[in-house]
Amino acid sequence: MRAVLFRKHGGAEVLETAELPAPEPGAGEARLAVKAAALNHLDIWVRNGLGAPIPMPHIPGSDGAGVVDAVGAGVTLVKPGDEVLIAPGLSCGQCPECRAGRDSRCPSFRIVGLQTQGTYATHVVLPAENLLPLPPGMNMVQAAAAPLVFLTAYHMLFTRAGLRPGETVFVPGAASGVGSAGIQLAVVGGARVIAAAGGPEKCELARSLGAEACFDSSKKEEAAELRRLTGGRGADIVLDHVGGDHLAASVAMCARGGRVVSCGATAGPSSTLTVRALYAAEVSLLGAYMGGRWELMEVLRLFGQRRLAAVVDRTFALAEAAEAQRRMEARQNLGKLVLVT
Repeated sequence: MRAVLFRKHGGAEVLETAELPAPEPGAGEARLAVKAAALNHLDIWVRNGLGAPIPMPHIPGSDGAGVVDAVGAGVTLVKPGDEVLIAPGLSCGQCPECRAGRDSRCPSFRIVGLQTQGTYATHVVLPAENLLPLPPGMNMVQAAAAPLVFLTAYHMLFTRAGLRPGETVFVPGAASGVGSAGIQLAVVGGARVIAAAGGPEKCELARSLGAEACFDSSKKEEAAELRRLTGGRGADIVLDHVGGDHLAASVAMCARGGRVVSCGATAGPSSTLTVRALYAAEVSLLGAYMGGRWELMEVLRLFGQRRLAAVVDRTFALAEAAEAQRRMEARQNLGKLVLVT
């Protein structure tokens, strides 16, 4: 098989294309002939060495879609020829957290492409239960672009923040994968959505996805502009996938009793947060780590009803993975970047 991998941490230049033996599925596993694999910011963190210790050489990539081409002993959930997408979270399925549908709290929870080899390849082997049927009408590129970001945004909005109809949701980084997913899911949940993005083209995308308003965060101070758009009240929920010092700003954007839900740290791993800003306005600060398979199934149901759509910026050939990662790092993309084999 062909795969894009790296043998040491560093910039995009460490990525290389290699020929490797195709993996064979073991008991309970299936092999996927990958047709499309989507990029996530997680891929950059893994390449830079900011995540958990990983096997080397390492194939990045958490998202993918393709056709099952081999199955191991005891597999009945899928068969060769099935068109499927990948549920990117791996868990034991037996512990109390898994049985309660809280997969990402499983003591053995792992993410495809982080603690395991990933999807920047023509083939990948996974547990059969992690391969889910494509919703009606969804093509391979859309199927690869959807799972991780829509699952994360769903978990943030509904499971962790408890979104209620009529609430105001603020989505920064609106043209990113989590941002574009968050806007759509908040609208499905009956929320009023206000977004911010870096430039008029990205703001236009946010409005086309259902945001009532979007402002250019490179020209306006987010907290002040959000307060102006909400009559001084602020947001009930701030969807913070930026992290760093933006986390403190997110707390300042909340209405009294609001919730900040955080899933990432593209702006940095730490933040200086004034504690009084939390308790004085009774703001809740919530963490979110991807989500459970039942949540992804709900997302896919909404895709099947044509109520959601993955926003794809560009596709690249598998061998162009370094170019695609550079585009993501430069924040040039409007939506997801997808590698096709």
